[in-house]
Formats: sequence, C-alpha cells, structure tokens
Amino acid sequence: MLVRTHPQDMAREDEFNEWYTGNHVPDVLHAPGLTAALRYKLAMTHIGEVPPYLALYYIDNDDATDANNGMMAYLNAPDPKRMVMPEATGQGDEWKIHGAGGGTRPGGLISVDTWAYYTKTLEVGENDVSPDNAAEGLLVTYTAPAADADVDALNKWYDWHMDDIISTPGIRGGARYKIASVNAGEATQFVGIFELETDDVEKVAGDLGATLATAPSGGIPTTESGASALDIFGFAYYKLESAPTKEHTLLP
Repeated sequence: MLVRTHPQDMAREDEFNEWYTGNHVPDVLHAPGLTAALRYKLAMTHIGEVPPYLALYYIDNDDATDANNGMMAYLNAPDPKRMVMPEATGQGDEWKIHGAGGGTRPGGLISVDTWAYYTKTLEVGENDVSPDNAAEGLLVTYTAPAADADVDALNKWYDWHMDDIISTPGIRGGARYKIASVNAGEATQFVGIFELETDDVEKVAGDLGATLATAPSGGIPTTESGASALDIFGFAYYKLESAPTKEHTLLP
C-alpha cells in the first residue's frame, strides 16, 4: 500500500511527523496482514511534481480488495490508542475515500495525495523493509505505458532495465509494482521502488546517470510514431524519515 501526503500547513511539519510516525503508522500496523511500514521524505525530483512524504505499507495479502476491506474495518473500529488526525490550520480540504467503508472525510493537517494498493510484478537484488535494515534512501519512478505502446515489449525492457539500475553503486535492490486499486487521490499504473544503501542521493543520482549511459538495456523503447513508449510522471529520490513499529511512541 502506497500513501503520499503533505502537511496542510508546512509551519506545523513537526506536528505532522510526530502524529504520523508516533501514532498513525503504529496504529495501521495492527490492521490485518500488515507486516512493515516505512516513511520517506522527498529529497529531490528529476521529473514531475511529487508530494513531499511517502509511506509504504507492506501487506501479506495479494488480494487488494480483501486487504482494503480488512484495513477499513479496522480503521472504522474504535481503539483507545488511536489519536484523531490533528486539525487543519483554518479550513482543511475534504477528501474522498473510494469503495466500501469510505466516504468523504474532513480535511486535517495531513493532506492525502495518493492512497493506493499495488501488487508486486518483479523484485531484483537485495531488498529489506524491516525497521532495523530499512533503506537509507529510495529512488521511486511513477510511470505508465504510453497510449500506443507495445505493453508486453515495454514490460520486457523494463525488467531488463531494472537489472541495470541495481548495478549502480549504492543501489541494493528494487521492485516494480502494478496498480491494484485506488482509495484516494491519483496514482500511476506502475511504481518502481529502488532501495539505496546511503542517503547521499546526489551521488547515487550521478552514478546512475553514468550507469544508464552505457547500460545494456539501452534507452526507453519508442512507439511506431517515434515517441517514448513510457510516460514518466515522477522520478524522485527520497531519504528515510522513520521506520515505525507497532509500538506507539505518541499516545492520547
């Protein structure tokens, strides 16, 4: 499950993070099937406009509908440790949760840009989402096949391309995910998540550029019209913000 957010009031960013890391994520980790969760903060963006905060929740359930039903049932039930989202500064923006158990929610300090479920299509290299060995940084790509792309050929190339990416110094592994369902906001059809062994994202970005300049997979395939077969909506580097566990560090 992928959630992208931003503080409704940037002057209250510390409060945003205290609630999110200390109460909200530990709460969500008690939902059925949740195994781990990591939070990252945007460090730099090469393509697209990307919200500043990314939360990744790992779920031991390949059925996105069933996982979401369990999540919504859990979140809609009272819990004495759960703290209500901090109120917005002034008038918050209402947001809508799609599907059963959803509905319109009042906007608070946390503004939700994306809440979506993805299923893994490929994993390469060494990946570890445990709190003790969480990646210090991430490279995340938000993509979709172009309208007239040969999707099978594009996916075959992308699988090859991922092997090239993880050959870059500082990148230990990666996984590609395909959209399963969207609860709120906007989400791209595919997301590539590459784990970094360092938070020096500037160096990794430079090394990746050198890697891709001579990569065996070559450049992005083109369509019959000569246009790129891959639409890239975001190409962003993040640094680890927190690696929460089920233990609350902020209580009512």
